Amino acid sequence: ASRVVGCCSTGLSAISEPEKLGILDVTLPPIRAWLTIRVIEGKELKNMEYFGRQDPYCVLTLGKASARTVTMESGGENPTWPIEGGTVELPYDGVSELLHIRIFDADVGKDDDLVGEACLNTTSLLALGEFSGEVQVYRRGTKPRGRLSVEARWRFEAEGPALQPVKDAERLVEATPAKAHRNFAMGCLHSMGEGGAYSGFVTYEVGLQRTAEVFGDFWNAGADGIHPDTFAEDARGCLVRSALSAAHRNLYRDDNTWQAMHGRTSTMFLGSGADFLEMIEYGVRDDRRRVYTYSIVDAGFFFSETGAALTKDSASKHIIHADAAMRVRYAGTFRVCQRRSSPGVVAPPAHVLVIDNDSGTYVPKPEHQPALTRLLQLNFPGLDVLTMSVLEPQPEWSRELVGPNEQKGDCDAVYCGTWSWALA
Repeated sequence: ASRVVGCCSTGLSAISEPEKLGILDVTLPPIRAWLTIRVIEGKELKNMEYFGRQDPYCVLTLGKASARTVTMESGGENPTWPIEGGTVELPYDGVSELLHIRIFDADVGKDDDLVGEACLNTTSLLALGEFSGEVQVYRRGTKPRGRLSVEARWRFEAEGPALQPVKDAERLVEATPAKAHRNFAMGCLHSMGEGGAYSGFVTYEVGLQRTAEVFGDFWNAGADGIHPDTFAEDARGCLVRSALSAAHRNLYRDDNTWQAMHGRTSTMFLGSGADFLEMIEYGVRDDRRRVYTYSIVDAGFFFSETGAALTKDSASKHIIHADAAMRVRYAGTFRVCQRRSSPGVVAPPAHVLVIDNDSGTYVPKPEHQPALTRLLQLNFPGLDVLTMSVLEPQPEWSRELVGPNEQKGDCDAVYCGTWSWALA
């Protein structure tokens, strides 16, 4: 066990005195380095007070250790922290990937309100050596609200491969925010339609970074697809899109009072391809590999599981994921496949995200797929991405990948799709 000064457990109840850092013995892996973070100022943060100005402070967490800044009384929406009161140092074990920064409004007589949160990728910080700049603050998981100016630098106590990542100018400093919404009523309908065990229907919302920058002028319009009347600028088109947008809001809404008790919405930050795969449980549910439909717009990456049953197919339409957008950056289906293990290799087979442009609604262009690959690998470092186009034959070698049953005419198929995979 290592004694960590200025740190406390991740439970906020351990923090009692606003102007003092807790001191607590915590069990940590061997310390490889120390990360010093200075919180400088916040800009346009959410004001949690109905009257007057809020009193913000930050809690920074890295692995099992956390520390907090001083509270800025009446700091309001644009607080500035002094050098000493805004600087903390956290131990780094060479394993923890994410540095969480949560901003709270100190209150008397009730729990402190969460103003917002940001998250940095320690692997990226290691590659840079040091960092100084603004990071996005999010509320409700993926909704941008304000910025936080921070500085970060390392103090090494040991060297080794874990602390020497390859330099990568494309690596993002900030982790990517994500949110999963579980719809219980829709899950019941899908379970009846599929005849399987009950499972809540989950929609995923990922706040991809730099989408507009990566795709540039690349767009795919619904008017060019197989349902042009839906995108017409007449009364019927507007009415249809309004109904589809309402379906989107229903599937992607956050907790309300009743659903909060059942854990409808969960939020997280994704710092790697492994984080993304873990979020969707490697594309497996009830021991079967699944297929997902998705739409990417500048606001994010929206997707859900799809299926052969009418109820699930209807709820997972690309236009619903896109909130009835007139155009999208990209859309289609994806699944998680596995490469077969080579003889004599002990390591588990590698996972591959196979993503395509199978969307009749938006008919995405194959020439945009390099931008799609870059965007996904930028937000999810280490993710193995294979793009395929429904306008081209499936590469023969890809049929050796172990994937879901998508065979048309097979009553056991999870989805009637285009591709053929090896079945485990």
